[in-house]
Amino acid sequence: MTASRTRLERLWHRPFHRSKHRCALPEGQTARPPAHTGVPHRRPRPPHGAGPAEEAVSRLPLPDGTELLLRPAVPADRAAARAMHDRCSPTALRLRYHGPVRDADRYLDHLLDPRHGRSLAVTAPDGRIVALGHLMWDEDEAELAVLVEDAWQRLGLGLALLRRLTTAARAAGVDAVYAVTQAGNAGLIAAMRGLGAPLDFRCEDGTLVITATLAADAAPAPGPGR
Repeated sequence: MTASRTRLERLWHRPFHRSKHRCALPEGQTARPPAHTGVPHRRPRPPHGAGPAEEAVSRLPLPDGTELLLRPAVPADRAAARAMHDRCSPTALRLRYHGPVRDADRYLDHLLDPRHGRSLAVTAPDGRIVALGHLMWDEDEAELAVLVEDAWQRLGLGLALLRRLTTAARAAGVDAVYAVTQAGNAGLIAAMRGLGAPLDFRCEDGTLVITATLAADAAPAPGPGR
């Protein structure tokens, strides 16, 4: 389970350029160009009316009876978030960041900064962070990014994070969100489809951009175990 690449990340990775090629994906879905086209880095602009993340804590019961908490992530979570990165496999990190993670602390300083968007964490009963989700402002759209620790994948945590983040995007007046991933990342593709929103796909050289158009009056769907 992974997600996307922020403007800051593009400072250290090859820029993703607008592709003219549509992905041959099922369900007859069409594609349109992604928001990012390899322009120089600039600080994301929060949409009008967007304020600090003040989402309430919610419970995520799993089928085995384990109860996780989904809550806002803040800069003070940096050490716990870094510890989660250290527990993730190279494969999980590569899918999330599109390459080796050379400086996780620098990534996290940016991602957990509320000036750039919303961040959410899923915590285990012992308090460890086991999943992170980010919504990064990109002018009139927003970019989604998700990382779930290997031992906690395939439990619906990524979908729960995406649902909560898209709710925050709608509340901020954003009508489209997108995730950048690898074309073979079935977990994120399935989670994006789980949002129940119209999806567009575009790919180039194995990189896939999935854009979801959000309905202003759409109600958030239930999370795991609900």
